Amino acid sequence: MRMNPASYEEALDVTSLLFNELATAAARCTEPRLRAQLSVLAERLPECSTMSDCGRFEVEFQELLFRMVRRPLFEMLTRVTLQYSTGHAAPQISVFDEDGPSWRDGRKRIIAAILANDAELTRFEANRQNRAVIIAYLNGRGSGAGGIG
Repeated sequence: MRMNPASYEEALDVTSLLFNELATAAARCTEPRLRAQLSVLAERLPECSTMSDCGRFEVEFQELLFRMVRRPLFEMLTRVTLQYSTGHAAPQISVFDEDGPSWRDGRKRIIAAILANDAELTRFEANRQNRAVIIAYLNGRGSGAGGIG
């Protein structure tokens, strides 16, 4: 990555793909304690009213998904990509500022699908509520992320 540095947009593109796979894999988790923690976390969604609140929620959500999935290589790749993207000047994505209720509703649908142990619905919701938002942002920027799809 030092020889061929990636852009923030490319890292964002990759993290959205990884998130969708992580959420889908989490839908297969049957451990009652972790599922209960996800239910409790979902109850805090209405409290997310600022970008800072959303950021804290996302970190907790991602950490819980890692515990639900337990795939060390996948986790490492996700963490490396997230670290890379946070190490760059990141533009704000308007979904947090302009459409917080839609973001909260989307996260709520993703979590509900995970809790229903419905991997296909989780993939659908993660694609619609996460990946599609990122793609719209990248396309709107005329991103040089290359091969977005």
